[in-house]
Amino acid sequence: MQLKNHVVLGIYSDPSALAIELAVIETDGLDISKVYQTRICPYPHELRDQLLIYTAQKQENPELFNTLNHDVSQFFIQSAKELLDELTPQQIHIDLIALSGHTAQHNPEQQIHFNFGDAQMIANALQKPVAHHFVKEDMNAGGVGSPLLTTFWATLCQKMQKPVAIAGLGGTSHLVYIGPVGELMGFDVGIGLSLLDRWILKHTGQELDFNGALGAKGKPDDRVLKALMSTPYLLKKPPKSVQKKDFENTLEQVEALSPEDGAATLTCFVAQSIIQAQQFLPIPPAQWIFIGGGTYNPTLMLQLAQNLPNITTAKEILPYTECLNAMGFAFIAARHLMGLPISFPETTGVTQPLSGAEITNPE
Repeated sequence: MQLKNHVVLGIYSDPSALAIELAVIETDGLDISKVYQTRICPYPHELRDQLLIYTAQKQENPELFNTLNHDVSQFFIQSAKELLDELTPQQIHIDLIALSGHTAQHNPEQQIHFNFGDAQMIANALQKPVAHHFVKEDMNAGGVGSPLLTTFWATLCQKMQKPVAIAGLGGTSHLVYIGPVGELMGFDVGIGLSLLDRWILKHTGQELDFNGALGAKGKPDDRVLKALMSTPYLLKKPPKSVQKKDFENTLEQVEALSPEDGAATLTCFVAQSIIQAQQFLPIPPAQWIFIGGGTYNPTLMLQLAQNLPNITTAKEILPYTECLNAMGFAFIAARHLMGLPISFPETTGVTQPLSGAEITNPE
């Protein structure tokens, strides 16, 4: 098949539910020709609170799921419409929308995955086809559903010294490894900043630990940290993908600590999880690139810098720096259209390279 450029709008929701990313790019699934527009849209406070409540509960709530699915979809639609209105005067035609969705339930062991984000509703409202169910298609093929953006990172890092590791500091921590000759590997490291955000919200009413301030005031509790680092998921070999039950008792172990020490311990937990994850890599990376909201937390970044070589952030080294996950989903949606693989046995554990997605057209 001859490769063709497509203009794709990517919509990505971080597991922490702080915001969604939007990005409009032109790509053939191998290279990115142009980035037309990017935007970060914070979730309304009430909607974010409801999402956090839903993802924290131990039992499913179908009625709440349906309500949130509608509200999240409407938020996606409104945010996309505002962005597309800005592109209208430039006569930019969108070929496809790539929807990551917001994870509601994820259990790769039972091949269960549900997202907030109604693809049909979004396709009808925006009158564009929507590529979605990336995770579900991967799991149907024997994979764990994450990470899916390894080919995107390989494209952005193609001129860099290898091996290189790209580590995401979002609601879930993930790691992508690109070897000396371009070989790919990836896995979810651990729970990431989701638990720290919940701790901060409970004790300060803020959405996150701004500038790592609360964590900097506290001291990590060695006993609690040792217990957290013995979480079975962290010791499991890749491919692997985080699910809620893997870390459902983590906050209970921190509960007896002061707000400051709890924040310091959870911050250290995120850093140590990534540092420990090196044991699964074939060769120690020559360079570490960090992306995501955690790069704005100096307390977290200092701990990483003290334990890993040559660390930098996307803003310092990559050709594109904003809304990278939204760009990544737009990129793999274009790869799907071209029949190019987006997941591999070494990344998600699929039995063979897979170009997995579902396309929903407007009714």
